[in-house]
Amino acid sequence: MLKRTLCASVLMAPLTALGATPAFADDPQPIPDNPDIVIGYENETETFRAKVTPPLVTMACRPGNVSYRVSSYSNSHKAVGPTQSNHNGTSRTATSTFSATVSGTISIAWNVSGSLKVDRLVAGAEVATGVNLSASLTASLGNSIAVPTPARRTTTATYGVWRKKTKGSYHVCPQKPRKVTAWTPWRVGWYVKQR
Repeated sequence: MLKRTLCASVLMAPLTALGATPAFADDPQPIPDNPDIVIGYENETETFRAKVTPPLVTMACRPGNVSYRVSSYSNSHKAVGPTQSNHNGTSRTATSTFSATVSGTISIAWNVSGSLKVDRLVAGAEVATGVNLSASLTASLGNSIAVPTPARRTTTATYGVWRKKTKGSYHVCPQKPRKVTAWTPWRVGWYVKQR
């Protein structure tokens, strides 16, 4: 699997030109005039500690109770459709415009076998990241983005769904807790890089 990452400094100029502040891994930014769509870069290796870690249950464990206690998170972009590229062969900055060519739905996913309670995964991830998340999101047609491409550089854009990748402990009382990594849909948006 090809991993796509981008240094914050490489993305800073295009985002500034779009009117957004630089999108560090914890904070992909809304596109001006379209706050439902975000733009940023992916770096799953840059992790953040959970903003809030719920305390361990101190009262007796009731059989069947489920919790997902997250310790860290990062951002991940799941593509819907192909990656698009545009090379600027001129000596001046040019605008590269990209449009969504397909639509698709991205659902929550996890790394262990068996079924888990989706509502508990979402709730645990929301507490840890401090943002609203969904069990699934649809990236629809009709979304586009215009990115300044410097002279003799190539801009690449991928449309899809930004997810919060969380790592934590999934516990079904009275069983032993399991380590779980979950990818929970957050916002529809673009992953952009330049070279």
